[in-house]
Amino acid sequence: MSFELKEKGNQLFKEGDYSGAEDLYSQAIHKNPSEPTFFTNRALTRIRLEKWAGVEQDARAAIQLYGPKSSTSLKSCWYLAQALLGLHRPQEAYEVAIDAYRASLTAKSVQTENLSKSVLRAKQQIWSQKESSRLREMDQTLASVEQLIEADLNRAVAELQGQLDRGDIGHIGCVEDQKALRDDAEKTIQNVREAFRISSKGEIKQRDVPDYLVDGITFEIMHDPVMTPSGSSFDRIGIQKYVEQAGVDPITRTPMTVQDLRPNYALKAACEEFLTQNGWAVDW
Repeated sequence: MSFELKEKGNQLFKEGDYSGAEDLYSQAIHKNPSEPTFFTNRALTRIRLEKWAGVEQDARAAIQLYGPKSSTSLKSCWYLAQALLGLHRPQEAYEVAIDAYRASLTAKSVQTENLSKSVLRAKQQIWSQKESSRLREMDQTLASVEQLIEADLNRAVAELQGQLDRGDIGHIGCVEDQKALRDDAEKTIQNVREAFRISSKGEIKQRDVPDYLVDGITFEIMHDPVMTPSGSSFDRIGIQKYVEQAGVDPITRTPMTVQDLRPNYALKAACEEFLTQNGWAVDW
């Protein structure tokens, strides 16, 4: 009976009825709480609904049932990393994603690319939080303005949550409205920072690391980038070690050897130029 509920939930998921699918997966879990696929299916449904606390709960339950060191838990680790990012807990997301990423390389898992992206997103979110703190420490007026913007955002989000709890609006509409509020607040903060940057003659400026300079294995800025036959670039030390162990391209999974790697001189020049102008990025 529980697997029938799962199949019905799968059908609703395919039709885009995520709330209906979530309810059926919940019924299946109630009848059989020891089946990990019920939790992974509900976690994916909740990702679509952006119910991040629920995603975290389901992903952790699935990981426990699969076994934390089992390769079958890697998809659940990816879901957990997404949940932690959605909950603005990037350091935890990074720790989950990087451990799972390393395990996926050993297991030659199809989740490697997804986990790689999650690691990079986590590092970017960690850096963004550090930059916000740095900028606010530099200028108390900027800090006060940004805190006012965030306070207004929190009040508006809380009001929407209250409407959802009273049944005045649906969950999907609430999520969409909250996202729009957050996007507007982020744009306002960026505009404020740009105004302060201009008035401070460039002293107050947010620093960013371009994605294309970051190695997809170590997740650090590349020092000596080389290119695989598929066209992806990695830092030489990391990709050589990976290819020697796995014997495949980390992105396409096609067989390759270290001899197939070619220097990427243009990217190396770009990395060197960026680090020359942005010494802080070494510790990114």
